[in-house]
Amino acid sequence: MTKARDISKLLSTANGKIAGENLDVSFENITDTGTEGTRVATGTTAQRGTTQGQLRFNTTTGLAEYYTGSEFKAIDTPPTITSVDVTNVETDLGGTQTFVITGSLFSGSATVKFRDNGGTLITPDTTTVNSASQITVTKTRSSFSNANEPYDVIVTNPSGLEATLDNAINVDNTPVWSTTSGQILELASATAGSTTVSATDSDGDTISYSVSSGALPTGMTLTSGNGVISGTAPNDSTDTTYNFNITASALTKSASRAFSIKVVKIDGTSRTKALTVSNVQNPITVFLNERNEVNGSATSGVYWFKTTNSANETYLFPTVITNFNSNTWIMLTKNFRPHAYKDYDSDSNTSGGTINDNNSAHSLSYGLIASDGSALVTAGNILGNASNTAPSSSTLGTYHCAVAVKSFGDNVWTQTCFHGRDGGYRYLTRNDLTDKIHKGQNPANGLYEDNTWYSPSSGSNFMYFNTRLTTEDRDTMRLGLTPYNNTNHDQYNSPAEHIGTTWFRDGNDDYLNTNKDSQLGGTTGYSTDPADSGYGRISIWLR
Repeated sequence: MTKARDISKLLSTANGKIAGENLDVSFENITDTGTEGTRVATGTTAQRGTTQGQLRFNTTTGLAEYYTGSEFKAIDTPPTITSVDVTNVETDLGGTQTFVITGSLFSGSATVKFRDNGGTLITPDTTTVNSASQITVTKTRSSFSNANEPYDVIVTNPSGLEATLDNAINVDNTPVWSTTSGQILELASATAGSTTVSATDSDGDTISYSVSSGALPTGMTLTSGNGVISGTAPNDSTDTTYNFNITASALTKSASRAFSIKVVKIDGTSRTKALTVSNVQNPITVFLNERNEVNGSATSGVYWFKTTNSANETYLFPTVITNFNSNTWIMLTKNFRPHAYKDYDSDSNTSGGTINDNNSAHSLSYGLIASDGSALVTAGNILGNASNTAPSSSTLGTYHCAVAVKSFGDNVWTQTCFHGRDGGYRYLTRNDLTDKIHKGQNPANGLYEDNTWYSPSSGSNFMYFNTRLTTEDRDTMRLGLTPYNNTNHDQYNSPAEHIGTTWFRDGNDDYLNTNKDSQLGGTTGYSTDPADSGYGRISIWLR
């Protein structure tokens, strides 16, 4: 065959293609010198061949692939995950959680799995491939648990190549407050106190507490680890309410709640604001200091005290503060009180030496307060003014009142003053007070103390202090004046036997049914005449 005929046969075509039998060539180490790329065979998965080494583009999977002789393998680049927008699932909320996964090279058919710390895979309820760089999935929150955290996020492309974001998701619930919002503490000014706020966390995570807005009272702090608020309240000049928010935080979640603490100015103006007096403090001194008052010009009125005596007994009561003779005084007693209102009554029904008291009413400050705790006495109706001469029955108890001697410490006074119905003031100094009040508080030192004190022209008169007559019978802690220098228990059983005393009559006195307020006026001056029916008017003051 000629060369021309050979070329003609080689180039002959059928259907635009050179027949294979016309070719007798071989290709080795082919080099493609183009710049656009070499096109390989394309086809669906169903059109695959079976020749080992075949290279093709699979239009079904959208990936190039080659045949190993036993299987086709896709040629692909794995995806990447850069972040997931929700890193803490709040399971207590219930419902469904949406996650947005960001990365690259996500296939349109990519799948997503969550993997817990034990290796268990969780399939999302819905998966949407938004783009090659974003996938949105949803899953019920209850599918996650604190015990199985942290969770990995896995994105798998159809090629089988995948990307994993390790430890991407935890379970973290918001703390729940146990302490109710509002006022959590009322504290007296300049006193120490504490309270605790608390919240719980269903995950068992450690909760820390912090003041997120407002402020605690000066001098008080919040302990972060346990929610304890403690310290000493400021000495505010008025009642002050401090408002603040506390935030309870656990891991990434937090909850705030509004609270308040009220600092009450302890000024003695009410039962809850009673001035606290120890057994070595003078109540007048405490009163002046706490209220920033000046001795001799203090604000007169009824004030409450919480006092501790030398026997460590504590009493809460009101009494009167007023000024005279350039000093501020506290009222110990005024006029008489009914026998029924004493500290203890003798009782034949005893057991093992213990008094079974059936008649221990309010021995402290009787007549000063009504049953609801309101004050009935004022400084103005104490010192023998005209309204005291004939009070009405509706004011029963108003014009006779007293505080027990034993309410105070033994040696806290510098002077006492007796204001008699004659309008005169008589003073007893410190040395006598030490002897009388101290011994009068302790029956072991002397059950009955008396002293020659004032001697008008009609004869000698005696002052007496008494807190208990026997270990069982503490007849109302008598204080007063008498014409008799007698320590007999029953000496003073009728008003004519003493002048202006704080007690009258022993035994069964029916005072509440026999109003004797109208008899307080008596006669002018002192009298030792038994015919004098006046009970007298006397008030005893201490400073």
